[in-house]
Amino acid sequence: MLEQQVSLAAAKSTFVKLSIACDGRLSAKSVGSLAPEMMTAAGVSRQKARYIRELAASITARRFSVNRLNQLDDDAVRSSITALVGFGNWSADIYLMMALMRPDVLPTGDLGLIKGIVEADLDAGLAEPLITPADLIERADRWRPYRSVATRMIWQHYLARRGKDIQTIANG
Repeated sequence: MLEQQVSLAAAKSTFVKLSIACDGRLSAKSVGSLAPEMMTAAGVSRQKARYIRELAASITARRFSVNRLNQLDDDAVRSSITALVGFGNWSADIYLMMALMRPDVLPTGDLGLIKGIVEADLDAGLAEPLITPADLIERADRWRPYRSVATRMIWQHYLARRGKDIQTIANG
């Protein structure tokens, strides 16, 4: 949720501030009990704060189980996540890739992936293409059954061009 439509560095900063606000114990209960102004002070937008509180309420009421997701196939995980308020296909795809380590996920709505492909094509001397979700799906078909791996490689290329890497950002 925190990584939606922001840089990885901004999401990491917000996560750290939320952790501090929860006395270092991030859980559905601790986040759900934060006052809205504490969440916004940590860098969470009002809309994302609402989504996070909804998620926390769903977890504490046992309507949603994060632990159960690893027992489900990709489509069932995607359905479970997108049924939550504020969580769409991008959130589901990133969760499948990063938390569940599923090998064949293609986050078609990821701007970093699309920009990374365009930049790799330019580096290879190809004319700048217009990448639509349909183009991406067709192109990535040859990456099966490791589209998650290919996506991570493209993200690394994208970040390396900017003098960054995923591990540095993730580790602060």
